[in-house]
Amino acid sequence: MRILSIFFIISAVSLGTICAQSNPNDGGNKQDFQIYFKQPIKEIKHIMYDKNFLPIQGEISKDKKSVVLKNWEKGTKVRVKVTYEDGTEDEIVKSPCFIDPVIL
Repeated sequence: MRILSIFFIISAVSLGTICAQSNPNDGGNKQDFQIYFKQPIKEIKHIMYDKNFLPIQGEISKDKKSVVLKNWEKGTKVRVKVTYEDGTEDEIVKSPCFIDPVIL
């Protein structure tokens, strides 16, 4: 009886660990993040990591007031250059605390 109880406890802990590791929000289903701007965006000139200048995939949101980052590495600064709808250009560097998750 004691061996059976130990087996069930070990099975429950193992199952909990497996479920925690296979979270659908991790791995293949990475969450998108966004950077807000003060006016509507017409075009993205570039999006890159500030430290090493590697490019980041991104797109303009439907409301044209933010840039949505795809596969952004959390905890890193991002450099973005955009053209606004009025024709002016702006280049900004955002720290991770100003980059928000996209909530559906």
